[in-house]
Amino acid sequence: MKPRKSTAILISVWIATLVIYVFVKPPTGDHSGLPHMPGALSGTPVVTAHPQ
Repeated sequence: MKPRKSTAILISVWIATLVIYVFVKPPTGDHSGLPHMPGALSGTPVVTAHPQ
């Protein structure tokens, strides 16, 4: 089964976007200057008290 012309264009644009992202990927940066927060993502929910 041959794909439609619009499908072929869509797939080629998606692949081109992926290739451009791989070659022009923004730098991740060095996070060594940021403070370490060990409890920030502990997985426990934050519970706040709401007055009734």
